[in-house]
Amino acid sequence: MSLRPEQARWFELLARREDLTGALEALARTGCVELEIRGEIPTRLDLTDLRSRLEAFARLEQRYHAYWPPTDLALPATPGKPSDILDSALRTLHAWQAQAAPLIGQLESAAAEHAEAESLDALLRASGVEGLDLSLLAGSGPTLAGRVFVIPVGSTVAPAPGTVLYRRLGDGSREFILALGPASEMEVFGDELTAAKGRRLPLPADLPAGRAAALRQVQARLAALDARRAALHERLAALAERERLAWALTGIRRLEWFLTQVATLPVTENFAWVTGWSLDAGGALLRSALARAGINAIVGFPPTPGNAIPPMVMRNPWWARPFELFARTLGTPAADEADPSRLLAILVPLLFGYMFGDLGQGLVLFSAGVLLRKRWPMTRILIANGLAAAVFGGVFGSVFGREDIVPALWVHPMAAPLPVLLVPLGGGIVMLLLGLLLNAAEFRWRGRIVEWLQVEAAVVVLYLALLASLVVPACLACAALALPWYLAGQWLQSPDRGLVTLLNAIGALLESLFQLAVNTISFVRVGAFALAHGGLSLTFVSLAGSTEGVVAGFLIQLTGNLLVIMLEGLVVSIQTTRLILFEFFIRFLRCTGRMFRPLAAPAATTSIGREM
Repeated sequence: MSLRPEQARWFELLARREDLTGALEALARTGCVELEIRGEIPTRLDLTDLRSRLEAFARLEQRYHAYWPPTDLALPATPGKPSDILDSALRTLHAWQAQAAPLIGQLESAAAEHAEAESLDALLRASGVEGLDLSLLAGSGPTLAGRVFVIPVGSTVAPAPGTVLYRRLGDGSREFILALGPASEMEVFGDELTAAKGRRLPLPADLPAGRAAALRQVQARLAALDARRAALHERLAALAERERLAWALTGIRRLEWFLTQVATLPVTENFAWVTGWSLDAGGALLRSALARAGINAIVGFPPTPGNAIPPMVMRNPWWARPFELFARTLGTPAADEADPSRLLAILVPLLFGYMFGDLGQGLVLFSAGVLLRKRWPMTRILIANGLAAAVFGGVFGSVFGREDIVPALWVHPMAAPLPVLLVPLGGGIVMLLLGLLLNAAEFRWRGRIVEWLQVEAAVVVLYLALLASLVVPACLACAALALPWYLAGQWLQSPDRGLVTLLNAIGALLESLFQLAVNTISFVRVGAFALAHGGLSLTFVSLAGSTEGVVAGFLIQLTGNLLVIMLEGLVVSIQTTRLILFEFFIRFLRCTGRMFRPLAAPAATTSIGREM
């Protein structure tokens, strides 16, 4: 089992200049490429002109994007230089615009008429319209003016002028005002409603007198408008197909993605040079992706440039990947550091499960992790933690806080608190020793194992000897041997071998031993939280048992368990994280590596239009 992160490999790709966009897209879709442009290459691909020419596309997009078909980046990339691709696409868009503008004008006019007809249909169906002859309002004038206004639901309307009569109606989703009055005062009233975000609803001059007849006329009008809009959409779709508009838009979307990912690239008149890092050590994945895209390119893996810093990737099996979160809080382990994710897949559930030991509550957390793992991948940690909590619930004999359902495989925490406190102390010693051994492994990876044997190994022996002396006093003899071992190692490693060196070494040793002692005692809190969890759960069980009603007792038990799961789950998670970061990681992990940032691939399909 390897505990070291993987170092990305330097790659170089040579492709024709006109295939550059397609090559980058093919590389991005592998998810295992990070670009890094060599600083010593003098010739660059100048994209300034390309960006300025995209402004013409932005203006067209602002006006017409609602009528464009969706772009499909699964379409094959158009070969050619980026500037030539953009020019061809813009010519296509202008040709489409010249033919589509009249159709779009008709479509927008039909859409406006359709909206007015829908409002009139809602008015005719609103309660309170029965018996009203709206045709009289439509034919009013010139002395008296009749108006219909649509206003926001629940809006406040200013009082109308004294000679204006009005009535407020609504169908639940819209509100209307029917008004009648002198033309001059009606204009004033209309301006006030417009200021209140209302609008006038024109009435057809030929609106029938009866409500039923008016509804039939409006329905016929809506059907005719729907047919007209559908025919216009079909003509626009046919025009887009004929002009190959989707291909043009897809080419521009590719260029936009290209500009966001690449600032400049080394180029010659005919070729482009792409360099960076890859996780595909053999190159089979990269070559296969390029071949599928129809890109002829040469991929090579020369030695890493001397001034380049390779990014690192934590390669772990599926069951350990959720626990990479802990190391990522500090950064990325370097090539000479340990990736502790596989160990954490064991240690974290043990710590969490011990502090949150309950069979029923653990299964609830496990179920929550299973249900939420796809929406929030971080919750996959709950699967392992919940199972561990369920196992320790069997060890402690606790099911939703009750200790009378299953027998304890070991002890009930509240009945035997001392062993519950002492066991985590032993587990903490093992964790600290594991951290010290990982530190030794890192010294070996750096070629400095002799330095570790001279100093750090003496600290480990001294720590173990002092712990063992609490049980076997004779182990103090080992501590007495480890002390001169440590001082001699510090003496050998120090350039200034004098009294000050010895005093500094003694001070550093006392500090190291004090930190180890504090870190060791910190693990007692694991048992303390196990007792707190058991005590809080038993409190709600006692409250439920003190009530005479079965329903009341069940509700108390249910509410209590929910509170314990949420509150204790959060607190125990925080304490587990603290122990991992500040007691375990501090022994060996620095996270001085550089994170691998893969080239982001464009979305396969982008819909930029909307239904009108």
